Amino acid sequence: MRILHTSDWHLGRSFHNTDMLAAQQHAIDFIVEQITQRTIDLVLISGDVYDRALPPVDAVRMFDQALVDMHAAGAHVVVTSGNHDSAIRLGFMSRMMRDAGVYIRTMPDTIVDPIIFDDDGGGQVCIWTVPYLEPRLHAAEFGVEANHVGIIQYVMDQVQATITERGLEHATHIMMAHLFAAGAAGSESERNIGEGTEVGTLGQVPADLFTGMDYVALGHLHGRQTMTDTVRYSGSPVAYSFSEHLHRKGMWLVETGPELVVSEVDIPQLKPLAVLKDHLAPLLESADYAWAEDAWCQITVTDPKRPPQAFRRLKHRFPGMLNFILAPTGTAETQTTYSDRIAKAQTDMELVLDFVDHVRNRPASQNEERWLQDALNHVNRVKEQDVQ
Repeated sequence: MRILHTSDWHLGRSFHNTDMLAAQQHAIDFIVEQITQRTIDLVLISGDVYDRALPPVDAVRMFDQALVDMHAAGAHVVVTSGNHDSAIRLGFMSRMMRDAGVYIRTMPDTIVDPIIFDDDGGGQVCIWTVPYLEPRLHAAEFGVEANHVGIIQYVMDQVQATITERGLEHATHIMMAHLFAAGAAGSESERNIGEGTEVGTLGQVPADLFTGMDYVALGHLHGRQTMTDTVRYSGSPVAYSFSEHLHRKGMWLVETGPELVVSEVDIPQLKPLAVLKDHLAPLLESADYAWAEDAWCQITVTDPKRPPQAFRRLKHRFPGMLNFILAPTGTAETQTTYSDRIAKAQTDMELVLDFVDHVRNRPASQNEERWLQDALNHVNRVKEQDVQ
């Protein structure tokens, strides 16, 4: 069998208040193309299909069409739920869709019910589906401690027992799960699945718990990475934070047979990410930054004093600038507290000018000083008229 492993689509998510639907559709279209070009038999989506439990209408419509397109391209599809998904909503109509070769598994009772496919070589491929399991909800039911290690150990014990009971020892075993594997690298766009419930690394699951599986298709972390030869994250198909600007977004192609072979499939991005940091002048003028003019940008300006109209001028060259940061460096004067500064002001004008310099780290220009002086003069005239 030829299998694509993907996860963490997060349909409906925005990026610094920018709609991501076009970028997500671009990635989905590429996945569908790969199904046709590479003769893919099966697509695995390991959780976080949606970005929130109640997804927007456009996201639901996009996923519905994606399932139709992947099935029409000739692939079976297996989907498990992640910590961002609502198990009930994602699993709606799942029992009817399986007759069309689309398997949506969101409930723990399906863990010991593998989806079995016949391999071209005459063997069997068993897909074990593990939806995201919140320890607070399932630990008592499973009779284990309320942490992810205990939950997954219980799952593996149940799976191994089922393999033995059903005589599936000679099949190829692939597990889908949504969790944080110990030693993996996270990014800023992931929700902490242990937050508020666990301490230290109890939210992380050792990769060696998956002993006996030929391949483990993980979801949750957004960077494609290899934990062991058999335990891997596909990462998200689209970047969702600037911490991911160095990621190569993509999937894993898994080919079963006498030997299991895994290779990378990169997903081209609708827009690249650019993380730029420099003084304003080179950011505006240097040809070294020309490549970022069509990218989504995070730009940090490092001038000692805030340059005038920096945001507007950068936005003109980099219309895709989504995050603007001021980080003064170099020869900036040592800053005193605002209380110290206003204590030294001898006139109303000095007080106003100190305030302007304090809040924007740049003194008022000559024109601004004239405007401020005119405003103060007007206020003083009004005060004198009130006294009279």
